[in-house]
Amino acid sequence: MSLTLLQEEEKAIERKAEEVLSAFKKVTRFSKIDYEIKNHFGGDYLIIYLNNPVDRFFKLLQQILQDLPEDHPFKERTTILKKDLNRQENRLEWPETQLLRTIIAESLTVTEHSFADDFFSRYIKSVSGDEVQIVSKGNHIVYGRRGSGKSSLLAYLMHELKRSSCPYAWVTLQTYSGREDLGTIFEVLIDIINQFSKRIPDPGGLELLLSHLEAFLDRFDHSESLEELNRLLPRLRRLLGKIAGENNGIFIFLDDIHVISISLQPLLLDKLYSICRGNQIFLKISGIEQFVKLRDPASRQGLETPGDIQVIRLDYNLTMPDKSKLHIENILNAHAKYCGLQSINYVCRDGVLDRLVWVSAGVPRDALYLFSQAISESSLKGYKQVAINSLNVAASEITQEKLKEIKVDTSGTYEELNKLIHRIKEFCLTEKKTNVFLVEIQPDHPIFHKIEELIALRFLHILSTGFTPKEVGRRYIASKEVGRRYIALMLDYGFYVGIRTAKSMELFSKAPEPLLAKELRQKCPTFILPGSMNEI
Repeated sequence: MSLTLLQEEEKAIERKAEEVLSAFKKVTRFSKIDYEIKNHFGGDYLIIYLNNPVDRFFKLLQQILQDLPEDHPFKERTTILKKDLNRQENRLEWPETQLLRTIIAESLTVTEHSFADDFFSRYIKSVSGDEVQIVSKGNHIVYGRRGSGKSSLLAYLMHELKRSSCPYAWVTLQTYSGREDLGTIFEVLIDIINQFSKRIPDPGGLELLLSHLEAFLDRFDHSESLEELNRLLPRLRRLLGKIAGENNGIFIFLDDIHVISISLQPLLLDKLYSICRGNQIFLKISGIEQFVKLRDPASRQGLETPGDIQVIRLDYNLTMPDKSKLHIENILNAHAKYCGLQSINYVCRDGVLDRLVWVSAGVPRDALYLFSQAISESSLKGYKQVAINSLNVAASEITQEKLKEIKVDTSGTYEELNKLIHRIKEFCLTEKKTNVFLVEIQPDHPIFHKIEELIALRFLHILSTGFTPKEVGRRYIASKEVGRRYIALMLDYGFYVGIRTAKSMELFSKAPEPLLAKELRQKCPTFILPGSMNEI
């Protein structure tokens, strides 16, 4: 055979291999693939090399091969093998690691559409096992800071309902951010009715009611709206109650209720509860506790806990840092394995995951975002694995982003909160040279309320929810200390790590280990609450 003819045949084989590889890259979303064409027993075989060839990749490959023509040379001669790992190889340049960054970016905001059919293979259960509560037939509000997993917990139940074909409605309240007008309630109801009408076989009554509501909204009259709403609610209650009875219960999800006006929240919940109570319709709500008002005592509208609705609280993660590390590691491992890595440790230097727990304060979404940014930062520096100093830089940057979020989340108290966080930074970084401190729990103190808002905004993080200043029974407690309780807090790492960690700072703990009240008492100075904002 002439050399030219041989070269043409080799090119033809390469083109056929490229057909398979292109299709495989498309379904796996790898940017590049290591492969080899081997001649064995007189035939050409296409071998794809991956770091961790799990079942998911074999199934995707089989789907591709099934669609190839019968005479395709690689239809029966393509396989996946495990790549030989080179310790000196730059693991951040692996296509699996690049895909990991993409997958992490996509998982930062969880909605009803997140992960689709892959949800349960990538979902990691909450630290406290709150899934048992959320799936129960009862009303629940899930409290937690941004990124603590509130929407993910709601999505867990939603995907369970999908499995059983149970009707539900998922309302993303971000659509109505800042709204305080009564028209918001009409629009939320329209959203709910529209979703249920699409998920049941005979939506006739719902469609008529939907038309009525939309027509009223078009000619909305504020003076008549509440009366009109009260007339329509019994009808809606009957229609949804019928659907609930036929399906042994239905669910309404309200994601991020804190984004609508706090003055409107009790009224919205009151109207929804009038539809749901005793009707096999269950409310599942998420929100940031400090910005949620379930009930207005003056008007007696809204929901009371625990009679009307039960509370699930997430994000006390730094009170159990060892469990938080395991939780974050499990989340990252789930994403890593989905992308074809054996574990997240394959792309990390020693100590990275320990530091990640502290810089993210155990908040899952912050941990994911920081890790993704640290991959980029480490790549720019030419590192072969993610390094701790890259995490520090990422932590500093995310804190600056959170400072910008204050204006969005704090309803006009930006200046006061900014002033208070500056004072706490001065106390920790300059005066006491430590990143942890105690504050006396004073629910009626206006500055303590500001402390709680800074916790909600992820500038301060809870290490212990409360203890007495000294050990009862072992040490004498002065009469002025009797009955007092203190909360232990950590100042966000982003304020004091970055390109350079403050050398004079004493970090509370480097390893995410169980915390002891005795250790917190010894190492945490007490921040005395000023009498007013003017004293800061």
